[in-house]
Amino acid sequence: MWHEGEVEVGTTRLHVRGLGGLDPAAPEHRDDDVLAVLLHGWPQDGSSWARVAPLLVEAGYRVACPDLKGFGRSDSPRRGYDPATLADELSQLVQALGARKAVLVGHDWGGAVALATAFRHPGRVRALVTIASPFRQLDLTAAWHIPLLNVPVAPEIVFKVAGRPLTRALIRYAAERRDVFDAASLDRYADAVSSSPHGWLAYYRTLSRRAMFDWGVRRVRQVVPFFENAQGPHLLRVPTTIVWGEADRVTPFHLAVRVAHDLDATLVPVPGVGHFVPEEAPEAVAAAVLELAGSADGDGATTRRPPA
Repeated sequence: MWHEGEVEVGTTRLHVRGLGGLDPAAPEHRDDDVLAVLLHGWPQDGSSWARVAPLLVEAGYRVACPDLKGFGRSDSPRRGYDPATLADELSQLVQALGARKAVLVGHDWGGAVALATAFRHPGRVRALVTIASPFRQLDLTAAWHIPLLNVPVAPEIVFKVAGRPLTRALIRYAAERRDVFDAASLDRYADAVSSSPHGWLAYYRTLSRRAMFDWGVRRVRQVVPFFENAQGPHLLRVPTTIVWGEADRVTPFHLAVRVAHDLDATLVPVPGVGHFVPEEAPEAVAAAVLELAGSADGDGATTRRPPA
């Protein structure tokens, strides 16, 4: 049975859904490291994990699905969306839910928050799975919306006025298996991004800027050969898997290979799936999480197919 509650992390109140005996309003402190924290992306909330979470609970996990700051029923402050603050808050959430460590699973912006936490607080992270979440990699020919959302004021106005039809259209464009989104979920996501756009826009105006800078540097290096590309793998101190839909139109699959290399991570391609992998292919996501968490350590940037 799902439990819902509010958890204070610093000055931020997060709305959290819990499954597998986890009650966010009254968490039980345990040392068994079987907590999985699932972090959604745009334009969703914690309910986007409704088909993944039960599969992890069946394997013995307690599962927490928070609404990210700026989304859903969590606080939407004007500031505090830099990687360090978001990582600190997620580390505090793990502690508040009664665990020493957690398996972090993040889709889209949730992956960026999970990754920032793994770099900043590796002692809180048992294993890391990111899904369709670029690490300092962009393809602006596909993600053309990112520069537009960095424009001041205009995006807030547009999503206040026309957020509902825009959100529905963007989900249908980015998803390959569109039938998994029912009318209720589309309405819920559309309402969330329309009511308080300044919060989620902050992710595009903070976390994406470094990626855009790195993208620009790579473009310069392509035309100026004597600029040496000195960027090597950014080794994490936690085992990491990258999951990516091969039919992703927003963050194209070719980025996945670079991200896996840069993080020295295992790459799991999911064929026939678009950007919203947790909803389009929940079994593949759960299988990747359980395989990584069940292993003692990762084995590098390899590629394998999830079970059918």
